[in-house]
Amino acid sequence: MEPITALFGIACLGAGGGVGYWLKQNHEKMQNLSDFNVLLQESQSAHFTHLNTQVADVNSRLSMLNSMVDALRATNPELDGALKAYSTLAHLEQLGEIGDSLDDVEPFANALTALETLVSPITVESIVGANDLLTQTSSNMVMQLIEIFDAHDMDVSKIGLKPVSAHKLGHAALSLRRYDWAETCFGIAYASSPGNANVLEALEYIAIEKGDEVLRRHWLEARMTINPDNPDLLRSHAHLLAKMGDIEAERDVLRLEALGLDTPADRSLLSGLRARAGSRSEALESIEQALAEDPTQSKDWLSYANLLHQGGEMSKALDAADRCLELDRQNGGAWALSATILAPKQNRLKEALKAAVHAVALDAGGVDLVLLKADLLLAEGSATAAEESLTKALEKDMMNGELRARIATRHLLDGRPDDAQKLLDETPVGIDHALLHVVEGRLHLVNADKERDGTGETDATLLSVAISAFEGALKLNRELGVAWLGMARTNRLLRNLDAAEEALTRARRLLPEDDSSSAAEAALLALDQGDVAAAANLIDVADIHGDSAVISYVRGNIEARTGHLDRALEYYGKTLKIDHAHIRARLNRCSIYMAIDEGRKALDDAEILLDLAPNFTLARFRKAEAGMMLGEWAKAREDLDIVLERAPHHHQAMTQLAACFIALGRPERAEAPLNDALRIAPNHAPAWHQRGLLYLEWGRDDNALSDFEAAVKSEADHLDAHLHIAAMHHEAERFDQAGAAWRAVLNLDPDHVVAKTRLGECEVKLMA
Repeated sequence: MEPITALFGIACLGAGGGVGYWLKQNHEKMQNLSDFNVLLQESQSAHFTHLNTQVADVNSRLSMLNSMVDALRATNPELDGALKAYSTLAHLEQLGEIGDSLDDVEPFANALTALETLVSPITVESIVGANDLLTQTSSNMVMQLIEIFDAHDMDVSKIGLKPVSAHKLGHAALSLRRYDWAETCFGIAYASSPGNANVLEALEYIAIEKGDEVLRRHWLEARMTINPDNPDLLRSHAHLLAKMGDIEAERDVLRLEALGLDTPADRSLLSGLRARAGSRSEALESIEQALAEDPTQSKDWLSYANLLHQGGEMSKALDAADRCLELDRQNGGAWALSATILAPKQNRLKEALKAAVHAVALDAGGVDLVLLKADLLLAEGSATAAEESLTKALEKDMMNGELRARIATRHLLDGRPDDAQKLLDETPVGIDHALLHVVEGRLHLVNADKERDGTGETDATLLSVAISAFEGALKLNRELGVAWLGMARTNRLLRNLDAAEEALTRARRLLPEDDSSSAAEAALLALDQGDVAAAANLIDVADIHGDSAVISYVRGNIEARTGHLDRALEYYGKTLKIDHAHIRARLNRCSIYMAIDEGRKALDDAEILLDLAPNFTLARFRKAEAGMMLGEWAKAREDLDIVLERAPHHHQAMTQLAACFIALGRPERAEAPLNDALRIAPNHAPAWHQRGLLYLEWGRDDNALSDFEAAVKSEADHLDAHLHIAAMHHEAERFDQAGAAWRAVLNLDPDHVVAKTRLGECEVKLMA
């Protein structure tokens, strides 16, 4: 055999052996894998059998737990309600997050069910206003559900809340202070059971919390129809009616008395009711009976003291107030009454001051006691302490508009308008009191007095601001007498006499009878209307209640109007002695001094006025006129220039300036201001007369005569113009016209010697 063939045979045998060995190995591996699979299947079968047993056990336990939870929810409504509320809130929140519409009523029906479940433990006879009706958790859940309803404007009355559930939910809402929901819920319960005492009590409670006295009265009277003899209801009704000012309150107290259930407190209330109704004797009888039964009630002693004080029995009232203070040293009302009674007694000012200090410290007596304390300090000579007491009172009660206004009024009356204005300027934001507007109006009147120019135009501008202030006061309080008095005075100064009379009528009806200011204003109005006799009668009435600067001033005006200038000067002097800063009295006295040729005294008064009020244009004008009277033409011209700088429309100043130019030898400069004066005031007779004199000096007789006639046309009793007209006709030998002109002079002055002589000459010439 060849070697190659032998090698090939050997290789084939070797390959066959290797393949056989590999096949054997694979067979063994496959056998092992098959055995493992069988083992694994048996193991898994055992595991799943065990697992199924455990699952069955868990399901059994879960079923038991569910049964226990159902039992727990069934026996514990608060827990059941809390769970329902929680699931409802979660559901509504989920709907809101995914943007689904909440218009569907079903989620809110579920919320209502949760609410009913939460409040189910509450009984319909629960104490009204009790705060322990629900647990904290339940209260929180109820509040959240209510807020959900509110957020979506869902009205609980529209989704079928049952009356009993509404009653219970009403109590829950009360405990949460949701009075709107409580009122709605109790309203549903009331509609179902209008005679339910608990519902009626709850509705009255809500009315009390809302501060609605009329509504409270309605529900209280509904309760009384069910139980008319209940003493607590009768007392509550009596006190409510007394607070509302209804005289029917007395009937409730009398019913208590008839039932034999009245107490000293009830008799004290009856006394107050009778006192308010004007039955002082019956009120005294009731309070005395109450004190006889129980003399330990300090408030009854105070009521007794007030009744005695109102009846003018000051000594007894003071004794009653002392008894009150023996029982209660902290009774501010008693201290206030004691201070009021003792204040007029000069020998007991220290006691009065002590009582006033106690009353103010206890916040009793209001603004009146604060001012009384200041007055008593002032009476003792402690002006600084009085001022400090007012300042401290205002600092303590910054928002008290009445106190601020009355202190400002005192500053005005004391001649301190700047301090009054400062108080108004410092008024905190948010205060709007009628008296503050009155003070503002009075300040405008004071400022107008110090800035007037006498032309009417400027005065109207200044006074219109005062009118607005008084109108602001009347918008807040139509029955405020001092505001109507301010309106009357301002309208009188504006020459609106009908409006002034109407406002004054209302003021006198509202102000106390002993108020002299309204009578004085009525006298001034009567003077402006030309009724001097009525003015005198009115000021006599005002004088009954005590003399004052205003009364003396008005008397001075009456004497001046009737031509008794000496007596007028006397009254104006008396006024200025009382009130050195009385602007109008000094101005009027200045005018009278000029009328009686007392130029130097008139000048002195004018200068004092300018010291008091540097911008007082009318005083500057009077000073110029006084200077002209004294022949001080240059100084008068300087003052007139200042007047015209401040009031370019002042036609009277223009006329007097022309007179100064003529007197200073500058007649060529006089015509322009006279023309301006007549352009502004075509009926100003002095300007026509002054220009006529100017033309007469220039020899322009026709122009002069025309101006004199215009002066007479503007002012029929202008004597000087009549004299010049008569003289010019006489000199021109127009005796017919001259005679008529001289007769016109005699009509004004029957004793005029020159007119009589010249008229005789005219008659002779005409006869010849």
